[in-house]
Amino acid sequence: MKITLNLATPPSPHERYGLAWAIPTVVVALVGMGLLAFFARRNYRDYRAVHRSVLEMQQREAELRSRELSLRRELEQPQFREVYRQAQFVNALIDQRRFSLTELTQKVSNLLPGEVRLTSLVLPQGGKEPVVRFALVGNSEEAIEAFLSNLEDASDFADVAVLNQGFALESGTQGSVTVVCMARYLGARPRGGLDK
Repeated sequence: MKITLNLATPPSPHERYGLAWAIPTVVVALVGMGLLAFFARRNYRDYRAVHRSVLEMQQREAELRSRELSLRRELEQPQFREVYRQAQFVNALIDQRRFSLTELTQKVSNLLPGEVRLTSLVLPQGGKEPVVRFALVGNSEEAIEAFLSNLEDASDFADVAVLNQGFALESGTQGSVTVVCMARYLGARPRGGLDK
């Protein structure tokens, strides 16, 4: 008599489903690995492009630096250094002597009362502080005196002097007063020393 023993255990439901899910899991894993390889390759290409551009920029920067050094060496030669120093000196003088006629006119206009008109503004050349000559027409002596008082009190003007005063008769009984005066303009003073 022959006895046959079956020592195998029956497959559990987990083992049966595990075998069924193994093939889709392997397919998903292969697709995932393919995507990872694709993105890794793309990132590597982007890295190489950025690395190339960085190298190009570094080369360009080195070229510009060497060019700057050669220009500096050229400028440090005695003849160029003297020209550069003189140009700086002249530019400093120009900056200090800069004068704005618009600013002067605005300052004078702020001092005028409503009854006084400025008919001329003359700025003779020469001197460290410019002397400004005004010709004014006012409706009354009081209005002209108010302007002269404002001019004397202004911090931008000094040494106010009346050069000429007259009356212009008009067709009516009331005439206008004309005055020519001058004052030193202090608003054009240099603001600092010269750098030599």
